Amino acid sequence: GASIDQLVNWIVTAQEATTEGNAEFLPAQMDKPHSLLQMGFTQQEVSIAIEAFGQEAKVEELADAILARRIANNIEQKEETAELLPEVMDKPLSLLKMGFNKEEVSSVIAIFGEEATVEELADSIFARRFSNTTQQKKVKIESEFPDETETEYSISRLRFYDDYDANIRRKKAKHAFGDDRRASSSQNVNQSSRTPWLSRCSGSIANGSLNDECLERTSSLGRNIRVDFAKPPFFIYASLVDISKDSWNTLSSFLFNVQPKYLNSQSFSALTRREGYIHNLPTEGRHVTVPRSPMTIRDALPLTRQFCPSWDTRKWIDGVGLDVAGNEQIRDKLEKAMKDSRGIPSEVKQAQIVQQCKTANLVWIGQGKLGPLQPHQMEMILGYPANHTDLPGIDPQDKVASMRFALQTDTIAYLLSVLKDRYPDGLRVISIYSGIGGAEVALHRLGIPLRCVVSVEESVVNRRVLKMWWRKTQQNGKLRQLDRIQKLDTKEFEALMKEFGGFDLIVGGNYGLYRGTAMTVGTTMGMDTNQFFEYVRIVQMVRRKMQGIA
Repeated sequence: GASIDQLVNWIVTAQEATTEGNAEFLPAQMDKPHSLLQMGFTQQEVSIAIEAFGQEAKVEELADAILARRIANNIEQKEETAELLPEVMDKPLSLLKMGFNKEEVSSVIAIFGEEATVEELADSIFARRFSNTTQQKKVKIESEFPDETETEYSISRLRFYDDYDANIRRKKAKHAFGDDRRASSSQNVNQSSRTPWLSRCSGSIANGSLNDECLERTSSLGRNIRVDFAKPPFFIYASLVDISKDSWNTLSSFLFNVQPKYLNSQSFSALTRREGYIHNLPTEGRHVTVPRSPMTIRDALPLTRQFCPSWDTRKWIDGVGLDVAGNEQIRDKLEKAMKDSRGIPSEVKQAQIVQQCKTANLVWIGQGKLGPLQPHQMEMILGYPANHTDLPGIDPQDKVASMRFALQTDTIAYLLSVLKDRYPDGLRVISIYSGIGGAEVALHRLGIPLRCVVSVEESVVNRRVLKMWWRKTQQNGKLRQLDRIQKLDTKEFEALMKEFGGFDLIVGGNYGLYRGTAMTVGTTMGMDTNQFFEYVRIVQMVRRKMQGIA
């Protein structure tokens, strides 16, 4: 009854044990699953417990963990059902009263979840109506782009929705979180990066704090972090790619049922990207880092101002390092369209050009000329120092690839800023899947000394980038770099604990899972589950050890 993933994981474990001369321990390891199954636990429960706590855990510890998880899940389900039933029932009724039909209501709730606000659900229904409508003033547009069919747009609907969207944004200000005490009200921005018109909230930063801003919203299912978890050692796990609500629930269940919090990086930079975080960091006393990164495209790329048409009103970049198929062909077609129209395209073509520029992340580099973002521009938008990825002999495409899912340092710095006063002498950090050092750069920008960083990163390029930055910034602490998470085993961990005396922060995320390296993608989670469970393993090891020291 075991799944293919479980069987593969077992075979790999057996191979590694044999290679390292530990074949004599395999019978003992095989006895544990068998013993747990005889106790009446399911194959799934046994597999999850072993993945979370490792093969070295005792049978009694694994059994206790499974029972504790059963109890926690039962309690959580009962509480959530009792608390949320009236609210969940109210939302469909409210939407139906607003004139939407049953199909629209059921479809949008299935996509965005029942924790989304009524306003956000209504917003998305209007957006879908707009994208699908062919009812008013149909204008047939001859395709200007490769492999596209003819498209029909409604000019009157386009104008209507621009007005509607602006009104929605103004209305949403009343839901903004002006400070961290209000953030505990826990509302969820459940928007998709594929629908950037939903819940757009521009940043307003003054005096080092964020005011009247829909910055961070938590799931309405979320509860306050338990007191025993909201203390050192701290952990933070980031997801910079879209994963489902079910995947978030799974992640939370392995990280003490802490509910995810969402930020949009456009509140801190010229990049718009919905980011999710699971952490046990305090929330009081957060502040933005200064100097801030540019907040709009024109701030980040001032040379584009003289070339950008007035009708291209984009403020934010929708992503960095995107590998868009046919990028050059798209650029050539757009430039031809501009030339053929003598720089004054019709309203419909203007909308088409802007949409294609968003898709391919093209910016204006000359009169009627477009080009992709350059690596040094990506570094600035992401909040890294100039020439951060400028390794000797590195190909420009490798630079771009290294930044594709890099942390936006201003965004994560906002969450980490609460540690500055708590650790005046510096932090001891374990950074799992470090990428190009986003968390390390953010801490440095906040002025928090790095006493030591144990960095796990598979990419050779990324390891070289972090090492170069460490040397350039003349860090006084120690940097330990590992190229595989498997090297951070119990023996190595004990040695690091002895050397550094413990760790204060464990950083991790799935932002490095598309670097072209081999990975095991969970069929239900849409991400590298093995990487995540390795992160959980490290968090649990650190917490057990640090609690023992305390």
